[in-house]
Amino acid sequence: MRKIALSLAALALAAGAQAQSNRSGSNAEHNYGLASIGQGHLNVDCTGVQSCDRNAAGGKIMFGHAYGNGFAIEGGYTNFGKFHASQGAVGLTGRPEALSVSGAYTANLSPDVGLVGRLGVARVRTKANAEVGVLTGSTRDSTTQPIAGLAVNYALTPNARVELGVDATRAELQGERTNVRMVSVGARMAF
Repeated sequence: MRKIALSLAALALAAGAQAQSNRSGSNAEHNYGLASIGQGHLNVDCTGVQSCDRNAAGGKIMFGHAYGNGFAIEGGYTNFGKFHASQGAVGLTGRPEALSVSGAYTANLSPDVGLVGRLGVARVRTKANAEVGVLTGSTRDSTTQPIAGLAVNYALTPNARVELGVDATRAELQGERTNVRMVSVGARMAF
């Protein structure tokens, strides 16, 4: 009887040690932050426009809570960049940005590599400025759109990962909708 009790105690200690090591790993429940920089792309037709820049520098900041089973919920801000077009004395600048809430799932491809899929809803605000000579004007439009993302990340340390990803949604200005996306690279830190 005493051997059974000692065996059960040893088994309980081993299970407790395993649970403790799982808590400190990447599959443990934790909070995290992600900061990325990248290139945004606005999918617009520039036919007949003298100068049209559909690519711009952008970035995003996200905070999330991982539940330890691959699933997470995230909230964030994405600035897709500042896009420019001009024709003679007429210039137009557009800047789409989004506040989003998403569900995310991370599939661990190896202990150091993860594949992340994101799907959520974003409040996309687009601000446009127009210049005609010395006259200027601006307009804003907001719309609620789906947002999706796909990323791959690599563990540098147990709490730090580098992440390469793409995020896409739709922007709207005066009833015209267009796709906007950003390819970015950033750092993800667990805390």
